[in-house]
Amino acid sequence: MKKITFATNIGPDTLEYTKLLVKSLKENLDGTEHELLFFVDKDTDNTLDYLKSIKKDFYKVTIIRHRLNPIVGPERNINLIADFSSNDIVSYLQTDMVISKHYDTNILNDLEENCILSSTRIEPPLHGLSDKTITKNFGLTPHEFDWDTFLNFSEEIKENKSIEYFFAPFTFYKDSWKKLGGFDTIFRRSRCDSDLVQRCLLGGIKLKQTFSANVYHFTCVSSRGKNWYNLNDDLARKRVELQNNADFIELRKFIRKWGSFNHGDCKLVKFDIDLVLMGDITNKDKLIYDLEPFFSRVWFENLIDKNNIKNLNLNEHQYANDLYNFKNDDWDKSKMFYNQTDYDSIYKVGIPDKFNVKIELNFNKINYMGDEFLQNVQNIHLILNEYDMGIYEFGCAKIEILNLTVISPNNSLIDNPPFDNSLLIVE
Repeated sequence: MKKITFATNIGPDTLEYTKLLVKSLKENLDGTEHELLFFVDKDTDNTLDYLKSIKKDFYKVTIIRHRLNPIVGPERNINLIADFSSNDIVSYLQTDMVISKHYDTNILNDLEENCILSSTRIEPPLHGLSDKTITKNFGLTPHEFDWDTFLNFSEEIKENKSIEYFFAPFTFYKDSWKKLGGFDTIFRRSRCDSDLVQRCLLGGIKLKQTFSANVYHFTCVSSRGKNWYNLNDDLARKRVELQNNADFIELRKFIRKWGSFNHGDCKLVKFDIDLVLMGDITNKDKLIYDLEPFFSRVWFENLIDKNNIKNLNLNEHQYANDLYNFKNDDWDKSKMFYNQTDYDSIYKVGIPDKFNVKIELNFNKINYMGDEFLQNVQNIHLILNEYDMGIYEFGCAKIEILNLTVISPNNSLIDNPPFDNSLLIVE
């Protein structure tokens, strides 16, 4: 049997989940020479001591810690895990997952070269039904988990079929991950997976979800914390609100990069478009803020208006920082390891001398009850693809097309800032 590195990122307050995951790895894998690799990003309940104690129970256990306060972050963690894994095949699992029997055999049967393979998740009914997951409640916490019934059920539902999809847990050859450059670190709380999907489509890397390997997933514990679904828990509810706000920021980043959003339905294309604001924009900050990600540059008549809108973005990291407990000084020391948005390259003053597509948006002509341009701005790149060179009126906007130049990524490789590996402790 090929050797696999089963890798997990350890966050706060997940010791009991980690113990259950480890139990499933110990009892349900067929191979005996796999590696377990744990990246301990934040330890609040002595998980590190527990991980050290299980080294004697497995062929190889690798533990990675760091000296960066307070965390490194899951996107960077997974990239580092791929770098430090001992085997060519890496299988990523979240702490709130339990693998089914023969998990290694099942994923190896379906894994291909130049492919990222997702397993099927069995989840309690905390989300809507989906044809990508199987809804069945075996407990909302490790304490409640019905181990024997889950094992029997998970075997009964295995099918020899697959679809094109991607989510965690996933397995890959390291060469495929390196071809992509891993996750884009500009995404800190979500949308890194959808970004990866687009780059797989560009790079010709197959995305495959198998129904012959499955896990139980307690759902969202890694991202939203324990008890996130209990609306009577004030701390959990506030954390969910923070995550929802962070999701909005990450969606803006995704649209800014790709022009619109989907999770692999098709390749996305973003054209180079200059948006020129005209007329009275008083009290229109929110609208302009919402429009910006769909365009390459936004042009203002004066510096004051430009800075007013630009300043709305200055705290875009705050929600993620609050969720990760970053202080301002912590973030100042850590942000060099993340991709960042250069807002001075987006917000401009004046009128563009050279452009590929220019859209003049006249705020004095906007019909807020049903303006054709505003109603269709989310599809502006699809719409432009249907037009030839020329000048067009579109609601309150005047569109001038000289060239349709694509500025969304044209290859699969992401360029992340280098990480300082001297901050890591590997044992």
